[in-house]
Amino acid sequence: MSASVPTSTPKALIPPMVLGVLALSSMVAPLSINMYLSGLPQLGRDLGLSQSGAQLTLTFFLAGMAIGQLVVGSLSDTRGRRGLYVAGTILLVIATIASALAPHAWILFAARFIQGLAGGTAVVLARAVATDLARGPELARVFSLLMLLGGIAPVIGPVIGGLIVDSVGWRGVFWLLAVINLAIALGVWKLVPETLPPEKRQEKGLAPILKNMGSLLRDPGYVGFAVGFIFSFSTMFAYVAASPFILQEYYGFTPVQFSIIFAVNTTGMFIVALINAKIVRRLGPLVLVKVGNTVLALAATGLVLAALVDANRWVILVGLFLVVSSNGINYANNSALAISRAGDIAGSASAFIGSGQFLIGGILSPIVGLAAAAGMSQPVAMTAVMFVTSLIAALGVRSGARVLEREQATASQS
Repeated sequence: MSASVPTSTPKALIPPMVLGVLALSSMVAPLSINMYLSGLPQLGRDLGLSQSGAQLTLTFFLAGMAIGQLVVGSLSDTRGRRGLYVAGTILLVIATIASALAPHAWILFAARFIQGLAGGTAVVLARAVATDLARGPELARVFSLLMLLGGIAPVIGPVIGGLIVDSVGWRGVFWLLAVINLAIALGVWKLVPETLPPEKRQEKGLAPILKNMGSLLRDPGYVGFAVGFIFSFSTMFAYVAASPFILQEYYGFTPVQFSIIFAVNTTGMFIVALINAKIVRRLGPLVLVKVGNTVLALAATGLVLAALVDANRWVILVGLFLVVSSNGINYANNSALAISRAGDIAGSASAFIGSGQFLIGGILSPIVGLAAAAGMSQPVAMTAVMFVTSLIAALGVRSGARVLEREQATASQS
């Protein structure tokens, strides 16, 4: 089935069915990461991997996500969105089935890398399509809605994943993901239109891609908010990668209890994103992102101090809840503020922040395990990384905010 959208499509309107498919696409990364987390220790035992070795299944997936977004985002600015979107989601189904069947660690690593490439295509094009159809505060609202709609599954996904791991093992999680990804592929094929008409596409070839990259990197506003987005995600991902081992092996929670804790934290992010969607038009994304990153930095600081004194596990859980919940504000507003500056190269802008997000996350994934293996306590290793990344995120937002406020002041004077 083919679909197209007239060039006069209103910038503030996205059909509800299309928005639903974009939200499903936004679920690819959190589901592919979160749903099997409680099974990481079991996966490591089955395939003869250490903690850091098991965490490499996350690293390979994230590396694929980074490369997939960077390549496909730029390609979509020259070739359009729809064809790449359909092909990427089909490949996603195939790679997920390969992950479920993988008999050896390196086959799983390869399948996860390809799964990441395909998942990166789905994620970056969901954002690019949204940006084609919305702008400014409306885009921030749409991104919040994408987080809300796509956030339902990450809330229940870890719980379902924990139950599957307990009953049939970690491979069962990938079989369920294959079914979900098939539904996403069918939705993209049937419902998502071409939102970038030929007359708005960039020139083909490497030179335009490098030109786009250069123009974005020369914009300190884009860079600042992109850094805020990437390192807000990295702060939470340090928790995502390390928490299956810390909460289960250090603090003694069961796989199902871990999954419930993870779901509670994600629910906090879901609720904050809902609030953000309701108030962003009134307060604006800049005010909200300042608040969100301040909470993130303060919570991460409290966490590292609590870990250093080996505080009660419930104190750690409260700090983790605040870190995760604050990103219900940070993700939507940082990405909207960054991508809104890109104009017709929204695909490239989305690709750069998406690839940076998963590249840094992939690097961080095994670091906590390696630090723990070197003698540092697991909670201290995790929270120290979170503290550093939260500060970098705060500095990025501060830099982007200064640029935007200066531009607004200049515009008001003219």
